[in-house]
Amino acid sequence: MMKLVMGGSGSGKSAYAEKCICRLYRELCTEDAGRDKEASLYYVADMIPYGQETAKKIEAHRKMRAGKGFATLEWYVDLPGKLSDPKAPILKGSCVLLECISNLTANEMYEPDGAENMGRDTAESVIKGVQMLKERCAHLVVVTNDVFRESVPDTEEMSAYKDNLGKINRVLAEMADRVTEVVYGVPVCIKSDSDMDAGTREQLKGIGAAEEISEEKGRHGMKFITGGAYQGKLDYARKLYPGAEWADGARCSLKELLSCGAVDHFHLFVRRWLQEGKTPQELIRAILDKNRGLVIVCDEIGCGLVPVSAFEREYREAVGRICTELVKHADEVYRVTCGIGKRIRS
Repeated sequence: MMKLVMGGSGSGKSAYAEKCICRLYRELCTEDAGRDKEASLYYVADMIPYGQETAKKIEAHRKMRAGKGFATLEWYVDLPGKLSDPKAPILKGSCVLLECISNLTANEMYEPDGAENMGRDTAESVIKGVQMLKERCAHLVVVTNDVFRESVPDTEEMSAYKDNLGKINRVLAEMADRVTEVVYGVPVCIKSDSDMDAGTREQLKGIGAAEEISEEKGRHGMKFITGGAYQGKLDYARKLYPGAEWADGARCSLKELLSCGAVDHFHLFVRRWLQEGKTPQELIRAILDKNRGLVIVCDEIGCGLVPVSAFEREYREAVGRICTELVKHADEVYRVTCGIGKRIRS
């Protein structure tokens, strides 16, 4: 069984992931009672000890694991190579906690012996390594970070990093039996082996059923898909609404926005709108007057630190205010995390 655990900084995801793998380990040891060999418990650590700050974090995690039976494997890059090494531990039948994908991705991109500098693809290397871990061990818990919901434009380097991490998270979520988001210590189920497949199939049966509901109401309402950057929102929306004619909010005109069937990057349209000196209320009125059946895909950008720039603060709040008002008129609202959509309004 593979479980993916995600959350923001300080959310409690590490403690939750550790509890999960320790519980699975105890269950496996109970099952193994009386056999020749008990299961092993491993912690794959990939945070490189740079400076005092990371040293403190590593020490805190070591204290959390102390006395629980973990054997630590310090594998900072190239999981496929580490796992293929004849000297590597035999992980068959073991329980493994991998922490965390955000560090591993950065290491593969920027370390001298990482994937990028060695001519390998970062996302491919990380995904292959996790796949090999899953195939070898009895239970695998993987921790990853949510760094995708801020409003300030990224540098080119940060965009590349988020693109890689988002791609990796989506593939791992598809690979995992369970996906859990930890919010301030509270685990929220995003996908489970018992009900997610059925739920996804129900959502993706086609828009026909949703249209029948809208027809019963006498209208075809607005559709709204949100979530952090690089979460696979557009792919998810295209599956839900395969016949929609799409515009790109990063460059389309108001006329195109008001005549298209669907718009991606709606938050970037709002940004350009504000830069032209126009108000959120004007945009809300225009959409509700001219295109109430619009499918909107918009990044969730209201999280993270408050921007220093006055315009960035105005932009972040305007996106929130506009979307909050438009969602009042939507008959379908979805939130996408790691490529997995949850219907939060029906």
